[in-house]
Amino acid sequence: MTNSPKIFIVGSSRSGTTMMSRVLSNHSLIFSLKELHFFSQIYSNRISDSVNYNTSITILAKLFSRQENGLFSNDEFQNFKKKSELILDKSRQYTYFELFSIFSEDILKENSKHIICDQTPNNNFYINDILKEFPEAKIINMVRDSRDVLLSQKNKWKRKFLGAKKIPLMESIRSFLLYHPITTTFFWRSSLKQTEMFISHPNLLIMKFEDFILSPQKKCLDLCSFLNLDFEENMLLVPNIGSSTKEDTIEDLRIDSSKMSKWKSGGLNNAEIFISQFISSNYMKKYGYQNERFSLPPLGVLFYLLSFPIKFFFSVFLNFSRLSSVMDLLKNNRR
Repeated sequence: MTNSPKIFIVGSSRSGTTMMSRVLSNHSLIFSLKELHFFSQIYSNRISDSVNYNTSITILAKLFSRQENGLFSNDEFQNFKKKSELILDKSRQYTYFELFSIFSEDILKENSKHIICDQTPNNNFYINDILKEFPEAKIINMVRDSRDVLLSQKNKWKRKFLGAKKIPLMESIRSFLLYHPITTTFFWRSSLKQTEMFISHPNLLIMKFEDFILSPQKKCLDLCSFLNLDFEENMLLVPNIGSSTKEDTIEDLRIDSSKMSKWKSGGLNNAEIFISQFISSNYMKKYGYQNERFSLPPLGVLFYLLSFPIKFFFSVFLNFSRLSSVMDLLKNNRR
């Protein structure tokens, strides 16, 4: 089995990972996958590093299903078991990384591409594992103003009604109930803290969302240089879909600069802005984001502090099936 080149786009959720994936998918050599959450939802549940034939079939079928039907395809993976059986060797066990590679190779072959691109944001908690198994992999870490990330997460529940019709209603309700500025900003900070351990690694590129949309061609040239690829003009012709604040516009093919500093136009109250800046202060400064000045903490901060334990309880209750992946993230974050 060959291991084709791999690109992993990581970063805090709502930081521009999907936009970057669309840019790269326009390149003639690259195929960008959907958000698979392979590492956080499949690999993180591992009991051992290798699995038997039947379990391998299930894992591979889930990957094919998620790529074909999206992350919320649930039991539809049963439809891909036959395909997986034909690919796998009944006489052997497979590691999780081998299964990911087998899946990637099949997708590349089907689409006549040469480089696979995985755009799951929280893969940055698995960078160590990825680079250990795929030492030639390239990792692009997207960084965005924590206040814009907060605004996008606050409105994420609206995505189902702005063009993402495949998102289950319960997932929208879940996003609405789980939003809290403390939790969201904590994960933004944790994401950067995790990446910081690899900041000097030659296979890691930090890309600020704002820098890219202000100078898309220049930054895309830098990106192609990092990936050892030739720049192609059509890379910047991406549809403006995926926003949590406005309707999808598939026909509008461009890098939309209006997505920068949207929090300044409203959507966040002063307490949310204060909390975001307070928690993320060090990294905000490090990446050149200017804080709003407050003479005193807004009164609304007290509300968020008091509501945090309740929201935390809801998070545990509504994410019970995902607790193993959360524990994996926390474990990796302590390394």
